[in-house]
Amino acid sequence: MGGAFGLGAYLIDQGVLTRDALAAALEAQVVYGGRLGTNLVELGLVDLDQLADHLSALTGAPLAPKDWVERPDARALACLPKQQLADHGVLPLRMDATKLHAALLDPSDASVIATLARATGRSVVAYVLPELRLRFALERHLGIPRPVRFVNVAKKLERVRRDAAAEPDPRPEEVRLRDALGIRPLGAGEDLIDERDFATLHERLVEARERAAGGPADAPGELVLADVVPEEVPADPNDPVSLEAALAASPDRDAAVRAALALARLHVEAAALLVVHRGMVIGLAGSGGDLERRIGALLVPIDAESVFAHAAAANEPYRGAPPAGTLDARVLRALARAAVREVAVLPVAVRGRVVNLLYVDHGARPLAETALGALSSLTVCVARCYERLILAQKGG
Repeated sequence: MGGAFGLGAYLIDQGVLTRDALAAALEAQVVYGGRLGTNLVELGLVDLDQLADHLSALTGAPLAPKDWVERPDARALACLPKQQLADHGVLPLRMDATKLHAALLDPSDASVIATLARATGRSVVAYVLPELRLRFALERHLGIPRPVRFVNVAKKLERVRRDAAAEPDPRPEEVRLRDALGIRPLGAGEDLIDERDFATLHERLVEARERAAGGPADAPGELVLADVVPEEVPADPNDPVSLEAALAASPDRDAAVRAALALARLHVEAAALLVVHRGMVIGLAGSGGDLERRIGALLVPIDAESVFAHAAAANEPYRGAPPAGTLDARVLRALARAAVREVAVLPVAVRGRVVNLLYVDHGARPLAETALGALSSLTVCVARCYERLILAQKGG
């Protein structure tokens, strides 16, 4: 019963979400990643404690005890390699002679529970923990860094709690959270993007983006749920036809990113996809040179003087010598691409809104015109893939 569709249908049934609100959260999940609950919290539709309670009610698993999350057993933390714990979404809590107690993103995932049981030789007692809290705990106890978006939301939620403790606010908690997260009443046809992101980097007002128009309205009745997740199509990394088929059939955003980068690498030495989200351009994934390891260093405010920010804000591509601007130069140095001859930054737009940027360079050689034409077509293919995934998430 777990998963995005299970949680979404449950929250609609409980009167917590409307179908329109769920559709917005599912769209954000497709484009920006993370679990549905995380996107609901980011959009201010539920708070973190409410999400935890709903996840427990949905899955039938108890919430992970707070004191165990704050002080997990060292033996339990060592039961699996760190990367496996991060990949599986597991926080080991306690371990005795016969049992391992562990918090999971999805306590109904039998394969993860079987992996834990095999690794420890113990039966597994599964608890549920929201993604934001589990990722924070893994960073705190095991040094596994959280992606930028999880740090961002967690900081905002902590600021809300700290401010409330210092100066009691008589307004309902939901209203306080919405204000603190930058959620305001929407105008006709508007869909809100958070007003503040990473106050230490910048403070700015993010313009409200238009809600996608022209699509068919949701039909009355129950939300249609998908029961089968398509499998990722194996692709030959040297065959563009095979890679295009893999992109077109990608079952999720991560698979689409892998196929898109493989296609880009047929034409250039290095390529990366960046996320445009909540006023920031954030490194997502890279291929070539040292980009795969370094891409997380890319973090640019959308209102900065930068070719990355301009491409995101104006939906305009950039092609030319590595920019001489201070911020761009610093970013390229961080990515170990400062010595390249030429770079290009191409927007990926879904329904008129830039959601990704494709960065490419060809090392010491110039970018070929034919390569840029192919890469421009690739951004359209990525956008179409996102559109398909969004429709599938919404049951369309």
